[in-house]
Amino acid sequence: MQNLFDVVSPNLFSILAAPNRVLYFRALMVLRACYQRELTIHRSALVTYLISEMERDLYDFTYEDMPDEGLADGELTPHKEAGDVASGAASEDTDFGSLSRTAYALIRRFVETGWLMPSTDAVELDETLIVPPYASILLDAFHSIVEPAQQSHNRFAYQVYSSLRTANDDRDEFMFLGLQAAYDNTLALRENLRSLLHNIHSYYQNLHLRQEIRELLAEHFDSYQLSVAIAAYHPLKTFDSVYRFRPRILEILRNWLAMPNLLTQMAKSLRQQRTELDEVQARGEVVQRITFMTDTFESLDDLLKEIDKRHTSYNRASVERLQYLLNTDRDIKGKLVQLMRALPKAQDNSTTPLLEEMRELPIYQVKYLDSEALYTEPKKRVRGTPQPVVRQTTDDAAFHAEARELMERMNALYSHKQIGEFILKQMNNRESLVSGEMSLEEFDDFLRVIVAVVKGDEPEMPYDVVWSEDRASVTVGGYQIPLMTFVKKGAKG
Repeated sequence: MQNLFDVVSPNLFSILAAPNRVLYFRALMVLRACYQRELTIHRSALVTYLISEMERDLYDFTYEDMPDEGLADGELTPHKEAGDVASGAASEDTDFGSLSRTAYALIRRFVETGWLMPSTDAVELDETLIVPPYASILLDAFHSIVEPAQQSHNRFAYQVYSSLRTANDDRDEFMFLGLQAAYDNTLALRENLRSLLHNIHSYYQNLHLRQEIRELLAEHFDSYQLSVAIAAYHPLKTFDSVYRFRPRILEILRNWLAMPNLLTQMAKSLRQQRTELDEVQARGEVVQRITFMTDTFESLDDLLKEIDKRHTSYNRASVERLQYLLNTDRDIKGKLVQLMRALPKAQDNSTTPLLEEMRELPIYQVKYLDSEALYTEPKKRVRGTPQPVVRQTTDDAAFHAEARELMERMNALYSHKQIGEFILKQMNNRESLVSGEMSLEEFDDFLRVIVAVVKGDEPEMPYDVVWSEDRASVTVGGYQIPLMTFVKKGAKG
């Protein structure tokens, strides 16, 4: 392993420990934005980015940590404020000139500390600024810290499955590349889950630092719930579940381990990329990647259970910490609340010296009406002693007599003859009768209409029923009946 400072500039991190470290960090984020948008970075273009994004910061910038040798002739010295000295044609005594001088000074500082490297085109003699690879990695890392992206664990699991499935279907010379892509995404998935676990634990560890209720609630709802629970934990347990792809991933990996020819083919592809490996070593690395991925997905249950455990522990500890702060409130309001809770109820009928003194104080009880004020708790019904069921005996002759009497009454009211006479009477010597023109004086008349409709298609009835096309209804005598027409049989249509 190389020494870090054999690769990077020895004073690379000096700007992050300088008095102006906050401004330097913001300028680094602007440098990252310029690096992502521009194909080649010119000094003037970077100056424009800095002035556009950091105008107020550049006004307030002081040169306390700027070395003298880092400034060009005529530029500001370390102890001079921006805008105090005019220096040459490139920096006029204007606001823009002051901002421009400060931006150029920042760029020189980045070049001195190794965040930028100047490069001159040998043909066009045009100077451009290059971001070294290590600086690009650090810029992305810093941005991910201050602007964490919402991680989709399901995305990593799907990419693993997609790479393995494509390689398994094709089984060509690119099969090892599919294995390598799946291996990289497995590492990313594991690291993201571990990061979630450690992030929850960090919130748990910081609970004892919250001495105010407002701070605790702000951290729990504004920070933890938004950045951890809603953004990562709940998606992981619901739609962003990695379980849906795990069985298919494990099936492919286990099948590959049982196919020596495939392992040999992938080892051959690996040796083309890394010529220092012999056949045994290449095969060992292929098997090592497959077993690592298999072990990772098989052990996901333990990792997810630990995440659930930490999440539950944090929520419980947060509630306990909140209760503790509420019960140990040391201001006047907290003392009054504790005192009021310790006092006996004012409506207590008992006579104690404390109650007698309380009745002389200007204290009164406040009541208000809420959604539960009219609620009465239901009382549980007290069941009595169960009584044995008495078996009733019925005389068969009497039962048949009552049934016969009931049928005779029904026939008297609703027989074919009675219903026919009822409809003909309603027609009053007419050939047809619309139901809306009927007269229903009692409930029995309404029942007769119902029976007339039911028996309308029987041949012995003296009428036919013609329904309206829209199947509408009418109200007659307070009863709602279908809109229909009774037509006397034999009438001319």
